[in-house]
Order: sequence, then C-alpha cells, then structure tokens
Amino acid sequence: MPQDETLEQQAKRNFEEALQTAVYHENYATQREELLSREKENAWDFKATEEASQTEKAAGKILYKIREYERDFTFGNKASEDLPDPETLDMGGQFLTNKGRVELESRLFKIAQRTPKGAIQHLHFNAELPPDRLLEEARSMPNMFIQSKRALLTLEDLRAAELIFNVLPQNTVSVNIFSEEYVPRESNKVGEPMKWEEFRDTFARKFGHLYPESEEDKHQPTGSLRESSAQAHVKLFAAERWIKQKMILSEEEAYGISQTVNGVWARFNQATRCFKGLLNYEKVFRWYISNAIDNMIEEGIMYAELRPMLLDKAIPADDGINKLTHADQMNLILQCVKEKQAELQKDNMTTKFPFGVKIIYCTPRSIPKAKMRSEMQDCINLKIRFPDLICGFDLVGAEDRANHIGFYYDELVSFQKTCEALNLDIPFLFHAGETLLDTGGSKDPKNSNLYDAALLNCKRIGHGFSLMKHPELIKKFKEKDICIELCPISNELLHLCRNIKEHPFPQLLAAGIPCSLNSDNPSLFSNSMSHEFYQVMVGSPAMTIHGWKQLALWSLKYSCLSKQEKTRAESIFMKEWEGFCAEVVTIYQDFADKLDDSGQPLEEYKAQLARKPQS
Repeated sequence: MPQDETLEQQAKRNFEEALQTAVYHENYATQREELLSREKENAWDFKATEEASQTEKAAGKILYKIREYERDFTFGNKASEDLPDPETLDMGGQFLTNKGRVELESRLFKIAQRTPKGAIQHLHFNAELPPDRLLEEARSMPNMFIQSKRALLTLEDLRAAELIFNVLPQNTVSVNIFSEEYVPRESNKVGEPMKWEEFRDTFARKFGHLYPESEEDKHQPTGSLRESSAQAHVKLFAAERWIKQKMILSEEEAYGISQTVNGVWARFNQATRCFKGLLNYEKVFRWYISNAIDNMIEEGIMYAELRPMLLDKAIPADDGINKLTHADQMNLILQCVKEKQAELQKDNMTTKFPFGVKIIYCTPRSIPKAKMRSEMQDCINLKIRFPDLICGFDLVGAEDRANHIGFYYDELVSFQKTCEALNLDIPFLFHAGETLLDTGGSKDPKNSNLYDAALLNCKRIGHGFSLMKHPELIKKFKEKDICIELCPISNELLHLCRNIKEHPFPQLLAAGIPCSLNSDNPSLFSNSMSHEFYQVMVGSPAMTIHGWKQLALWSLKYSCLSKQEKTRAESIFMKEWEGFCAEVVTIYQDFADKLDDSGQPLEEYKAQLARKPQS
C-alpha cells in the first residue's frame, strides 16, 4: 500500500484488481456448475429425464415454451411496478378463479388433458362424476326422497339448510318441507322425508324465480361441462340448480375472507352427505361404475383404487325395501368392471383400462374402539371373499378432529397380525398429514398421524402435506419407501395453502419422497386429473414433461397391482407416453416455432401473439 494511499483508495484498487483476476471468477463459475450438476444428478426426475427419447425431449421443449408464453400472455402477470389491470390473473393462482381461463384458453391444459396418467390412487368412491349427472338420474326414481334439517320458508333457510337424499319404499308418507310445521329449526337432525318429485315442483313455485337458468347454461354446448371435461351438459331445473350449490365448493366459499378451516371442512362434509344418497342405491350404483370408468379412460387413467366409506353396511335396492350388503356391492362392482372390459375388448381398446378397479376399505377415525374392531373384521371378511378386489384399509376424516391414528394402535397392530396369520395382504393406506396443526385432532404435536403412519408401515399415505415439518420422518418415509398420494387442488380448497405455488409438493419431491397425483373429490371440487397435472406444471418452474412421466410411473409402481401387472402396466404406459409425446410435437410444433427459448414471441410474431387475454 503506497504511503499516501488512503484505506478507501486501497479498497477501490483491490476491487478493480479482483475484477481483472480471471481465476477468481473461473473458480466460482466452476463451483456453480458443479453444484448445479450434483443437484441435477440427485433430482427426483433424473432417471426419467436421462431415459427420455428424442421425441419426449422435443415435446418437453414445446411444453416449456407454451407454459412460459401463457404465464406472460394468457395470464399476463409479468413482474413490474405496474398495477395489474382487471383482466390480469396469476398463473398458478387460485384454482377456481383461474379455472375458466385455463379451460378456454390454455394450450398447456389441452396437453394435460391428453397426457397418459397411469393410475389414480386416491379417489373417493362417490366423487368421480359431477352432481348434474346424479341429479339427472334421480329424476327417474319415483321413490327418491329428500330430508332437511329445517323447514324451507325464507332465503335464510335456503342458505343454511342441509339436505340428504334417500331411496325409500314407494308408500313412504311424503311430508311438506316448505311447511311451518316441519322440523324445528333448532334441531340438528333431519326431518321427515318428502318425495323428490314433489319437492322439485313445490320449490319451482315458491323459489324458482330465484334460481333461473343462466345465460351460460342456456348456451352450454353438448359435450362440455365445467365440472368435468368428459361429461355432456345436463339441463337442470330450479330445485336442482339450488341443491347443486350445496354439493360443490364455490369460489366464494373456498376463498371468501371470512371463511375458516373448520368452516370449509364443515361445508365439505355437508356436500359429502348430500352426495351420498344420490349415489348409494342399486340402479345408480351400477350406472355410476360404468360411467366413472368411461370418465377415467377419457382422462388417460388406466387403473383406479377407489375409496368407498363402508361404515354403513348396506345400501337400498331400487324398491327402497330390500338392501344390498357389502358383498352385494362388491359383486356389482366386479360385474360392472367385467362388462366394461368386454366392451373395450370388442372395440380393441383393452389397454385403455386393463386392470379394472380395486377397493380401499374406508372407515372414519371418529368411531369408538369397539366399532373400529368390527370395522376391521368386516374388512378382513371382505378380503377373504374378494381377494383380488379389496386392496387396503384407510382411516378418514378431518385431521383436526379426534381421533388420531395412534388412538387405535392396539386394534391396528392386531389387524396386521391377523392378516399375517391368514396370509392376507391388506396394507394400510392412511390419510395422514392433511392438516396445518398436525396434532391428530388433539392439542399435542406428538399425536401427528404421520408418526403412526410410518410406524405402522403404511404402503402409501394420502396428502402428506405436513411431512416437511418432520426431518426424522422424512428419513423414515424414504427408508420405508412410502409413497405420498398428492391431492394439490383438494389441499388448496380445504385451506392448507392459498394456491399451487404454496403447496409443498416440490419440497417433498426434492426430498426424495415418491409421489403420485390424485383428484381426491372431483365432484365437489370441480377438478379432474387433467387439472391436477396442469396445476403441478404451473406450480413449480422445475416441473417438466419428464416429471409428469415420473409421477405417472410412480402411480403404477406404488399401486396395489401385482408385480406382473405392474410390469405390463408400465409397458402399456410407455407406449402410450411415446405416442402422446409425438402428438404434442405434431400439434404444437408450429406454435412453439413462433416463440424463443424463453417462450417470448419472435419479432415477426409479436403483433400476432403478444396480446392480453380476452375476458
């Protein structure tokens, strides 16, 4: 340091010398590349990426360009200091808010609709088809009845009422729910039944003017329905339009400023109870299986594990007098699947749904231990009688309410020991970690359902949203190779996160936890598997077409199919996947050629493509 140089001058000179010393910058650049390379090699989708064909890589590049183009132009929320205009939406923002634009304008969503999706592991039995179809079917049942927890006299009654459906004997006395003499309002039990046909007529006279057919519905084209891209439009009557609002979660109910976690769960449970009676009777049960399979095939799903709630031991026959036991229901499922596979074989489409469905026995965590023991025995008995159909056991219900899984530890261990003794394979497939409090419905964090799920050797867990809070459990899940059944849209609408970008699925995957994608309750949430695939693609910039493939492959690997079936399933999937990638290239290459590598329109196409989205 020269004698006359100040400390400030020395600092400036040293800084300028460092800028000219190439080795410093070269070392940093080398270390950075090494770091990125190590992270890439340890990435959850590395194998899928490395094994990708040239066609898949070309499709992946197209997908990336389209996603980034839509981020900036279809949604329009570019980073800037400008306040957004009314047409601006945030890609990966609130699902129900974005849904209309996604379905109408997004090329990426159209690609997601055509994507082979492997298996669906987490789908509640009554929730695959939209309420419109169930309400339409109910019209053909003269002995369909409806019950309410309050008389329907005022607008407040319409808002607050909870309704349930039941198929009852034709000669059941029909009461008037619109009468002041109906069930007292302070009662929390449903009143006497009213024939659904009479209810619809009375509702139309008293309140029909409040629920007119919307202009959108008047012009809804046949073959499209907002709640499911695969279903035809159904024209609903006033009472049906009203009760449909009770059966699906609206944007306001999901995102309203006054909504609470408990409130949205209560609303969800009410909707579930309303659906129950519209599905659980002989005629529609048979119809439902066939149509649900058609819907899954349309979505690119080749196999499904369905979760019926089996606490009720029978459903009504069509006459409302006789009952269909669990065994009757299982036989109906097998018969319907067999008939559907015969149809597919006739049309040379057996690879579209080659393995049928399996059933996961579900019962609530809220029941007493004695009842849980009888539930477990019922599950074992069904497995003995239907060994290829019953594939797992699950405990369901809001996790912020009692009981936690460990409450039934003695029963669950005894269940496992009994299965071992009888050589029965009934893995635990528990809902766990579908909560923010993560205390198993208690005040104690040590009651997290995730602990017991790991210790009881679950094959998979449903949701797993809270797993990243537990570093030791992450190790345990990896050690035991436990798969997480991701349900991102469900988690958003039930207030675990505000949108897909806040969902922990990227962290779970980065931690090395295998995952699958699932739609959970599409009837209530207005979603589909195509929406789930779309959401994860826009929810993380690290997601690629190769990630889609890996998630689908894991859905098969961690399914309850046999080893031989899994091998065949993967072979079928990979053939479908290569065809899908070729289709993406054929359909979308011309559009992608108008974009640069970051998804921005090339100079000659800016006027054509760089537009704001239309309302």
